Amino acid sequence: MLCLVAAAVEGACDPFPPVASVPIVPTPPPVAATVLVEPAAGAQAILSLISTARLSLWMQMYLLTDDRAISALAERAGAGCDVRVILDPAPYQDAGANQAAFDQLAGAGVDVRWSTSRFSYTHAKTFTVDHARLVVLTLNLTGAGLGGNREYAALDDDPTDVGAAETIFAADLVGAATTVPGGRLVTSPESTRPALLALMGGARVSLALETEELTDPLIVDALLDARARGVAVSLTWPGPTTDAGASFLALAAAGAIVRAATAPPIHGKVVVADDRALYVGSANLTPTSLDDNREMGLRLDQPATAAQVGATVAGDVAGGATP
Repeated sequence: MLCLVAAAVEGACDPFPPVASVPIVPTPPPVAATVLVEPAAGAQAILSLISTARLSLWMQMYLLTDDRAISALAERAGAGCDVRVILDPAPYQDAGANQAAFDQLAGAGVDVRWSTSRFSYTHAKTFTVDHARLVVLTLNLTGAGLGGNREYAALDDDPTDVGAAETIFAADLVGAATTVPGGRLVTSPESTRPALLALMGGARVSLALETEELTDPLIVDALLDARARGVAVSLTWPGPTTDAGASFLALAAAGAIVRAATAPPIHGKVVVADDRALYVGSANLTPTSLDDNREMGLRLDQPATAAQVGATVAGDVAGGATP
């Protein structure tokens, strides 16, 4: 009765009051990553990324032998920065390579540890700076990596990617299990293989690759399938042409442009699809690298960056030798 009397008052005793709409806030796009191309960018472009750290620097590195890089890490630790480094204990055919760096860093107060036996090799080359930047490298911190090879360095300030990389690092520091990372980060053994197969399978016009090794049957099949559907495939590797191997020769026979490039020597690992999307990281195209190692990379949907890297690959292809 009271409700009926009050009905003249707008909204009074409304048994179904209007529900306030909740605005839908769109998810912001990822922060665009920047890719540096070596050797043109120069060693200092990489070393300065270490020197910028003020709060923290967490690194996984397959090979660490360059005195400048070791000194930069030790200096940051001396300045009170939280420096943590995971090194591979026995790099392929160079088992003691990281011992000197391990000893120097430990003496400087760095929390340096050998990687655990979870992986065949800890082949990743990454670090985070101040919990705010992820640096993904194709290069090792060696004289050749910093001074002459064809290499790439991706600088990524996206919070999701940084957080994903630090989650992986924290687990690897103690040998804990890990899951597929978030954001644009791709890792072996969790997600590199499916990410690369999807990238290759989605190409419609072109695929441009640089790699040290190509022996994985599923990857080779994906590249042959791309050729069969009319995709232009171009690929460079360090050579020599006399030791191309069955995978490279099969691709060449299918019409792919396959070249051995030595000026500069190829050490970068990139896959560019249609000049619109790319992978950049540490993974070679081998079963060990995709399934057994710790590898880290980024899968980016950035047409301008993809075109930049694709043009670099094209230049290396043009200067390479036919197997």
